[in-house]
Amino acid sequence: MKGVYHIQNVNSYHSRLKKWMDRFNGVATKYLQHYLAWFRYVESKEYENTSSNKKNMLVKSCLYTVTDTNTKLRLSAYSG
Repeated sequence: MKGVYHIQNVNSYHSRLKKWMDRFNGVATKYLQHYLAWFRYVESKEYENTSSNKKNMLVKSCLYTVTDTNTKLRLSAYSG
């Protein structure tokens, strides 16, 4: 059933997010949305965690402005 989450799933996701965010030594609230979209994208592509995919993501993220990249990352999470 979509939309049903157990507390263990929420705690696990929160733990992974905190661990991932620690590498940045704090982020500005202004850019928090960008970091969350980035994390969500990385989480959704975890099964495709190869060096060629990482390189491809890095190259593509440099082709657009930050706003365009953020929008594309957020939309890709919903495109399946």
